[in-house]
Amino acid sequence: MDFKKIFLALLSLSLAAPAAWAGEPEYDQKTVLLSETSVPLTRAEAAELFPGPAGDDRIAIAPVLIVMAGFKVWNVIVNGRPSADLASAYASAIPGFQFNWNDMSDWKKVTRRYRFTMGNFIQGDDAVNIVYEASFFHGSLATPGTSPLKRGHYIANFVVKPVEIKMKWGWKVSLSVLMSNPMNIGTAEEPVALLETDLKWLFAKPFSDEPKIGMETMSVDGLGNLQTSIAGTLQLPPVRNEEPALETPAINWD
Repeated sequence: MDFKKIFLALLSLSLAAPAAWAGEPEYDQKTVLLSETSVPLTRAEAAELFPGPAGDDRIAIAPVLIVMAGFKVWNVIVNGRPSADLASAYASAIPGFQFNWNDMSDWKKVTRRYRFTMGNFIQGDDAVNIVYEASFFHGSLATPGTSPLKRGHYIANFVVKPVEIKMKWGWKVSLSVLMSNPMNIGTAEEPVALLETDLKWLFAKPFSDEPKIGMETMSVDGLGNLQTSIAGTLQLPPVRNEEPALETPAINWD
């Protein structure tokens, strides 16, 4: 056995290793679904459902209108801090006709909680660790002028907000929301509202002047469905609901 050759080979590897590890590590971003709940709308929540639209974009769906109430664009996290926009940030896809609370006895609130992380295998931990929620109300309302009486399904107070933010020194992460116009994926007599939003992540490493962008698309509808499509390396394993599905009792808002 030529020990000299073995020694030279090991020496070359030891010299090459620092150069290989000296480069800037690559950070992988990942989103994981933590939990999901669906619970009946409470009287207190009902009283605060529609504080008044910040905008009003009417999408004609004869003979019914679906109204976009709320902001189309808002900031959720700015440089690692919750944005002041959250005080009034929401979006709703509601009917254009007048209605009363007595028609909303079957509404529910859906909440999903996610964890967004960025890390690398060399450091062994996460440089960015953010828990955030997406929530919305959904339910039905009677469609006037239909015989027999039909019911449409709508969305109220679709909100994305941070729950917990942890970042290493020097990192900057921002999250903004761009909301679509409402769409009807049902029929004219029984509309089913749909809202789609793009979540735009903007993140920069310490001392970096080249921020990177991550995109995530969410869609919610009046039947309570929430679908998520994520680009790149983001992953969403399925989870079991925290709470079993419950039959919603009739509620009288009087």
